[in-house]
Amino acid sequence: MLTIKTRVLFLTGLLLALNGMAANAQLPSPNTSGVISGHTHLIVPNVAKHREIWKLLGGVERSSGRLQALMFPGMFILLREGQPSATSVNTTANHIGFTINDYALYKAKLEAVEASFFMDDGVGQIIADLPDGVRIELALDAEQDLPIMFHHMHLSPANTGELRQWYVEVFGAEIGERRGMPSAVIPGGRVDFLENPNGDPLATQGTAIDHIGFEVADLDAFAQRMDAMGIVFNRAPECIAAIELCIAFITDPKGTYIELTQGLARIQ
Repeated sequence: MLTIKTRVLFLTGLLLALNGMAANAQLPSPNTSGVISGHTHLIVPNVAKHREIWKLLGGVERSSGRLQALMFPGMFILLREGQPSATSVNTTANHIGFTINDYALYKAKLEAVEASFFMDDGVGQIIADLPDGVRIELALDAEQDLPIMFHHMHLSPANTGELRQWYVEVFGAEIGERRGMPSAVIPGGRVDFLENPNGDPLATQGTAIDHIGFEVADLDAFAQRMDAMGIVFNRAPECIAAIELCIAFITDPKGTYIELTQGLARIQ
């Protein structure tokens, strides 16, 4: 396999960006496998409309060349225009979870964008569907300083323990648990697993949450390790000069499409 360095010269500022992530409270320092939470890529019918929705929720617009992102502490949201083939709740990537420090404020924000409330306990937890099919969870943490922070990606496979172990082995995640659910904890957030009694739902590619993403410090080394594990790439590692980003794609055993990036962390 040709290394990424032979395909394109990567930005020398990456290490500086990685070192500065924790300080500016956007993305954290990587784990021992060189992995942090990265991004969630959504398919939406109207990018301009959904950019405004995510900005109202607290996303800060960031760009580098042609790459446009909405930045939350711990997570970037990326948007691609298109018609999603299914809502997130019908796929393995059920919803995106955030913590907030003001329940009433964020309930009002969701009402303002005409979100559909799936669950609202009236005091501190809301699960709602944004227009066009992305489900989000907002949980109150009145002690946090920031208005909103990424907390978790919630996957819903048929076998939660088996899938968690895959994330532990592939991404170096720590084994965790939350509200009786198994979790794979990665710097910047976590992947929670809620067992689906009806079997594995739809795969994510082409749906409202098209894919989830992890930022890695060294994509060459990470790709070599995945090769040794027998993981097949949907899209082999490559660098895209126009957006100054190195990427690869894989799919987890239950159908969640995953992008690996090297360079997303520099967008500060």
